Amino acid sequence: MRNKVCALLLLALTGCSGTQGGHGSQDVPARKNHLYAVGYAPISLQRPADYQQKLLHAMRASKLDAYRELTEQLSGVMTSSSSQLNSHVLQDGTVSSSSRGMVRGARVVNSYPDGDMYVTELELDLAFYQRLRRGQ
Repeated sequence: MRNKVCALLLLALTGCSGTQGGHGSQDVPARKNHLYAVGYAPISLQRPADYQQKLLHAMRASKLDAYRELTEQLSGVMTSSSSQLNSHVLQDGTVSSSSRGMVRGARVVNSYPDGDMYVTELELDLAFYQRLRRGQ
């Protein structure tokens, strides 16, 4: 089970890194000047004991994950890394990343459970986003 969750999370991290053109959703036609993001959250790993509460938490988590993906596409990702050597032998290496920004005008295109994962798909019209940023 743990390997399956790790594989799904890895898929979520690599599969969400696309830019304009979508993520292969059948319901979302790829449109120029639009960004698309997909967020994922495992249902069974949510903390509440009740399944309905787990589902609600996974819905919210997948939406936040999709917004994080949009933020990364709009603002970029800051990464930092460090390595520690001892006698020219790598002892430890760490990499961390962060992103910060505000997303306005995105709309939920689709939101659904898929097996044990909850998936949320967002779309952002870049022209509309720019108008909102300028206060028009």
